[in-house]
Order: sequence, then structure tokens, then C-alpha cells
Amino acid sequence: MVGEILLEKRIITPEQLNKAIEYKKEHPQKKLLDVLYDLNFISKDVFLKELAKELNVNYVNNLGKIRVRNIEIPINILKQTKAVPVDVEFDKVRIAMENPIDWNAQNYFKRFFRDKKLEFVLAHKEDIEKALKIIENRTKLKAILGQIKKELKGAETKGESAIFQLIGYIIKNGIDKKASDIHIEAEEEGAVIRFRVFGKLREFLDFDSEIYNALISRIKLESKMDVSEKRKPQDGGFSLEIDGNKFDFRVSSLPTVWGESLVIRILDRRNILKKLDDIGITTKNLEFLREALSKPNGIFLVTGPTGSGKSTTLYASLNEIAKADTKVITVEDPVEYKLYGVQQVQVNAKAGMTFSGALRSILRQDPDIIMIGEIRDLETLEIAIKAALTGHLVLSTLHTNDAVSAISRMIDMGAEPFMVSAALVGVEAQRLVRTNCPYCLEPYKPKESYLEPIKKFIGNNTVFYRGRGCEKCDMTGFLGRTLITEIFLQDEKLEGMIAKNKDRIDILKYLEEHGFKNMFFDGLIKAKNKMTTLEEVYRVAKL
Repeated sequence: MVGEILLEKRIITPEQLNKAIEYKKEHPQKKLLDVLYDLNFISKDVFLKELAKELNVNYVNNLGKIRVRNIEIPINILKQTKAVPVDVEFDKVRIAMENPIDWNAQNYFKRFFRDKKLEFVLAHKEDIEKALKIIENRTKLKAILGQIKKELKGAETKGESAIFQLIGYIIKNGIDKKASDIHIEAEEEGAVIRFRVFGKLREFLDFDSEIYNALISRIKLESKMDVSEKRKPQDGGFSLEIDGNKFDFRVSSLPTVWGESLVIRILDRRNILKKLDDIGITTKNLEFLREALSKPNGIFLVTGPTGSGKSTTLYASLNEIAKADTKVITVEDPVEYKLYGVQQVQVNAKAGMTFSGALRSILRQDPDIIMIGEIRDLETLEIAIKAALTGHLVLSTLHTNDAVSAISRMIDMGAEPFMVSAALVGVEAQRLVRTNCPYCLEPYKPKESYLEPIKKFIGNNTVFYRGRGCEKCDMTGFLGRTLITEIFLQDEKLEGMIAKNKDRIDILKYLEEHGFKNMFFDGLIKAKNKMTTLEEVYRVAKL
């Protein structure tokens, strides 16, 4: 019995086996091995290994690492047989199947590959489904690319042009895969498209130079950019409706050695216009943030690198404090999302509308709250401090590695320490970590090099979790992102230390003595609560 074998190998515990047996009683149509996998008691590799032994076949664990081929077999046949040819050589073909002993399916492939030796191997149904989806997409894409080439040669277009279909295809796939950015990059012989998904770049497709040139020209045209200008960087944007939802796209072009590189930022109102409770800040830090936002005046800063979710935090903060009895004005470059009840000003350097220039005008508009997209220079910082000291609550961002460094950053920019100390309300620093996929969550033991530095903080019984990879998370193990943060608020002692331009180490020591925890510990809490992996926390934060 497979349960006893796994028990003997210490892959599962007696408690897990008993739970699986009880579950199987309620679902008699399922095999015990399937139940153990569904309950996350065994990994996919163990599942395949044991099933392959039972069927007396070989197996492949991850089709995502294999170059899947469809060998011109109709996609409907592949779906019907639940099979994918994965290795095709001169005299041999390897075919991955959900059921490699399916006689009918085997016969079909034997008829198709008459002169080749066939090996039928086991693959998990999730991997088969994912591979079939890839093949289906490639088939659809091949038809679009073929039509584009016909149109470039002068063929008539009926309905929507093929190049616009390609743009829609790329963007829809980016949205479906929850990408934040689409990168279209020229190479020596063609181009490649990559999606940034949860902070990581993943290759989507590649094509030749002819298609690339047509694609770049059409996107620039849609983005109100100069199509003929290929030597200078440009910025633009356009909007599209996808599946009933309107999306805005911000486009940036950059000349490179092989041609222009285009990055399309996907702006989804559903993802940014969130409540403070929904953006992932832990309870204690959220209390500190709300306390800062309740102040009548002063500067509160959100810090972090590009792509760390600062805009989302600022918009969520404005959503909370923008009331009918308050006037809120923002200065942004660019204005990414339109906010109800908020006066938003777009920076336009060509027209002389800079951050500092806009701020001077804003102060004459009688605002209660001012949001500055980013403090980039001393002039903007000095006006922001002046606004804070004259009764306004100012929210803005800085690029610093941690919260405490924001103090020295403002002083290094040229602001007087006593002015910084008088104006500052507090600082929050943040990073985004990928969250574990809840559909394939499993316990695991991180490497000792990750555990050793934190042993005194976690105890001996802490169990960490990760996603093993499934169809829901595109086999990555991650599904979404959340914030890890650190935050401090100003007090009298700290105000005095800043005014005296005390060293960063001294300020940090004082804050830690009064309960300040850096974002690594915030991430560690989320890793202990199964939300992310320990490796993710180490990736973005320092202990």
C-alpha cells in the first residue's frame, strides 16, 4: 500500500496518513496518492515518483523547464489525449501524458510518428494543462504574426489590423499574468518581450525584426509619440478596455544599440485605489501610520526603491484622510490615477511647471493636505518644509534604503537640521515581497545559512512555508505581493537629536530602545505566518 511505503520512508506522518484515509472515505473515487497530494502532505515530485513506479514508466516533474513542441499536431487532439510531445529526435519521440498507459492515446501517436520509437512518460495534469495552454497561445500567435507579414506586404485588412491584435494579445496576457510592466527589447536578430510579474522579469515571447519594427511603430503612434524619432527617449501613453475594465498604459522609449527599447507600465485602478487596511501593513505599523496621518501639520515620508509600492501607500493614505471638509492637492509626475475630491496637478517641465514651481502656487490655493509625488531637490524640500511649518500636512516620497536614512538624506540635500526636526512627523520605509500561493502551500526547511542568523528570534519549532507551484500561480509558487514595512514617529527626544545632527547609528539605537523594529522583522512575522518565504524576506531586506 502506497500509504505504508510513504510512512516507512518518513515522507508522511501517521497523523497525515489517518487524515488522508478519512478524507478518502468521503471521496471514494479518489486514489490515496491523489488525496495525499491534494492535502499537501506530499510534494509533486513524490506523487509522480510513486505513481510512475506503480505504472512502470518514467516521469517528468516540470514541463516548464522543457521546450514543449506541438509538431503540428492539432491542439484539439493534444487536449483530447492530454499529452504533449516534449522531446523529438531523429528516431525517437518522448511524449508526456497524464495517463501514459492510455492505449487509445498511444495508438494515435503511433500512427502519427510511424517511423520513430515512442516513449510515453508520466507528467502531472497541472503541467500538462499549462503546456497545452502555451501551445494554444503559440498557435494563435503564429496566425497573428503570419497576418501581420501579409499586411506589411500590402494585403488588405478586414476588421481590426493584425498588428493591433498583437498589441491586444500581448497586453491581455500581461494583465492575465498580473504583470506590472511589459518590456519590449530589441536584440541583434529580432526582439524579445518580457513581463515583470511580482517584481521578477519573465520572458513571454520573441519574434523577428520585421514584426518588432511594426509593433514599436504602432505602440508609439497609439501613445502620441513621434514615430519618426528614434534617437531620443520619449514618453507617452494610451488607454484600452480589456474584458470590460479600462486600463491606462504609460509608455517609455529608449534608444539602444539594436533599436528602441519600450517599457509599458500597466496602470490598473483596481490595484492602487485601495484602503489602508488592504495594502498589507501589519497592525502595529498601521496604527503608527494612522497616527501620523491624523497630525494637523508636518511632513510624513514614504521611502523605498522604485517599484516598492510607495504610490499605492500614498493613494491609500489620501483615500483615508481626504474628506469633504478638507482640501487636498497633489503634485505628481505623472498623474497616474484620478482621485475623486482631490485636486491633482501634473508636472510639466517643458511648460515650466516643476515640483517646486507647482508647490509655490499650491500654497496660495488654501490646501489642508499636500501630496508631492517625490522630493527630488533642495528647492522642493525647502518649500515642503515651509508648507509643513505653516500648518499643512505634507505627504511625499524619498528614495532611501531605510526609514532612518531619510533624515540624513534631507540634511545631505541641504536642509538645515533644525528645520528638518521641526517639520518631520515620521517616516515609513517599505518593500514588496511575493506572497505564497495558497493553492499549493507546503511546509519546507530553508537552508541553514538563512536560519542561523535568526535562530534567537524564531525558536526551535517554527515551520516555514512556500508554494510548490501549480496552475493557479503559473508554477512559480507565488500569487501576489504584500508589504513589509518599518516606521517611526517623531518625539521630543528624537526632535532634539535631529536638530543636533546626531549620527544615524545613534538615532537608530534610540529608536530600537523604544520599540522600533526594522522591516526584516516585519517580513519575518509574515514568513512565520505562512504569507511568504524566508528567502523572499532576505531578498529585499537586511537583518
